[in-house]
Amino acid sequence: MTAAAAGACLVMTGTAAAVPPANGIAEVIPAAGSDTIFDITNAVFADANTTGSAWNTDPDNYVNIPPVLPAGGSFTVPADPWSPGTTYDASNPPPDGSSAGKAALDASAAALDGKYEIARSSSERGANDPATFEYYGFGRDAVTWSSSSTGAGAGLPLTLAQLRGVYDGSITNWSQVGGTNAAIKVYLPQVGSGTLSFFTKNVLKFDPTTKPVTITRFQENDATSIDAANRANAIAPFSVAQWIAQGNGVTSDKRAGFTVNRLTGAGSDGDLVTGSAGSYKPAFADTFIGSRIVYYVLDTRTRRYGQAKRAVGFDDGDTAATASPLCGGKLADIITKYGFKTVAGTGDLTCVKA
Repeated sequence: MTAAAAGACLVMTGTAAAVPPANGIAEVIPAAGSDTIFDITNAVFADANTTGSAWNTDPDNYVNIPPVLPAGGSFTVPADPWSPGTTYDASNPPPDGSSAGKAALDASAAALDGKYEIARSSSERGANDPATFEYYGFGRDAVTWSSSSTGAGAGLPLTLAQLRGVYDGSITNWSQVGGTNAAIKVYLPQVGSGTLSFFTKNVLKFDPTTKPVTITRFQENDATSIDAANRANAIAPFSVAQWIAQGNGVTSDKRAGFTVNRLTGAGSDGDLVTGSAGSYKPAFADTFIGSRIVYYVLDTRTRRYGQAKRAVGFDDGDTAATASPLCGGKLADIITKYGFKTVAGTGDLTCVKA
């Protein structure tokens, strides 16, 4: 995948544009980080980079850096006036996960090297984030447990207490929660994942690596990265939005037969997804313990901060007419198509600033 076509910064035409104005410079706006919102970011950036779109008033190029490269693959971010460009490969892997993306943005902003302008994040603001970070929440996702649709835990609901028991090592066999007699293979996403951080902090409320349980890592939202011999007995957290997007065919299907399952006693006892393949929709309540907002993170120190905000942010006092199209509601169809619920910001905005 390359990012060759020049395209539009997203800004409404007219005189009342509160987001930063077009500057006429052909700039590259790279984003990196979360796997969960990588695919929807492809769609958002494709809209931004469409020649002739209503917001094509500046020759900027929005580039979405993948969190993981295919074996032997590479990805190049082209050069612009602020950066010589970067090639990612096995010797220089891209940031993988929300924490890695935010750390890369922080380092890039401090160095003014132009390597990153937007961090994709499925985790909220951290206590150690620099004060220069700005979080623009644009969609609501949920994280729940997943298992094979034909395996030892197929068709089961779990209570919140049972899920926590699996991850603290007190429940070790699927038969203890109504499944077949098979040892549970416990999985967590890769270190640095925003889904990992959210699941352990907000759902489990403890770190399973401190408990007497054997943890195996997998690439978040990718059940194909779970060892095939373990899939029938595995349990793993999964983004509801990613599962929907994969099931609707708008991104690569990496579910490997895994389903996102009910978690009772956690604020949303029913099914978390409704519909059928190609038309799945999220059905979880906002009160669900696994409900979370996903973000684009900017840093006010970066060279292209203003141009990045034209696509994914807004200024205080903005309305839908003067914010970026993402925050002004113009991309709501993209948000829902990829399995997220839209969020309501201040007034008529469709982003929240955290």
